[in-house]
Amino acid sequence: MWGPFVLTGCERPLGGGKLSGYDRAMADRRYPRWLWALVAIPPLAAVLTALLAPEPHGHWSEHLQSVGMKSAQLVLLLVLAMMLGWRALGVLLPILLAAVAAGIVLQVIGDYQVADSIWRTSGDPGAGNGYVEGHDTSGFGDLIVFVGGLTVAIAAGVMRRVPPLLAVVAGVMVIIPPPFLWPAAGVLVLVLYGLTSQSRFEPTKPLLRQEGATARA
Repeated sequence: MWGPFVLTGCERPLGGGKLSGYDRAMADRRYPRWLWALVAIPPLAAVLTALLAPEPHGHWSEHLQSVGMKSAQLVLLLVLAMMLGWRALGVLLPILLAAVAAGIVLQVIGDYQVADSIWRTSGDPGAGNGYVEGHDTSGFGDLIVFVGGLTVAIAAGVMRRVPPLLAVVAGVMVIIPPPFLWPAAGVLVLVLYGLTSQSRFEPTKPLLRQEGATARA
């Protein structure tokens, strides 16, 4: 396909001919580039949560802030994935995205448990009911998001749904920022690419294979 970011030489139709009706329809379904501005929603949700949290602020409000950010990230990922459509994602990627979403849910539950435990406990917060359990739940969610997000990046690259360089960048962004701060940031980048590029997450073919097919024709 011919996405503006595709590095595989697929930015022109096979044989240099006109685009097919299906390809034109896929290109018409591309969303505007301003959709990338949506990446600001999770950090803004974190700031808003911190501002609305009652005093005194401290370790509990940091976990509450994480609840706001991760909840916004979860909703954003689900909405964008539905906009992209299951046909574009195929079979494997929706399963992996569901695993990432489940991990974020565990993160949100765990962070809320910790925040609620600290808020209701006077003295040592570690003695509060739900403090340890919340950290364990959130940590398990971190692990699922990390493994799931990295697998999404690898799968998208191996299946040639995105350019190899973008798959590598997305994999790095699964690690940095770390999942406990901003979960699945790399996955968000991949989904936004699929929405705003003409490739629409469709598998691409190597340039040499295309040129060979053209020569045989």
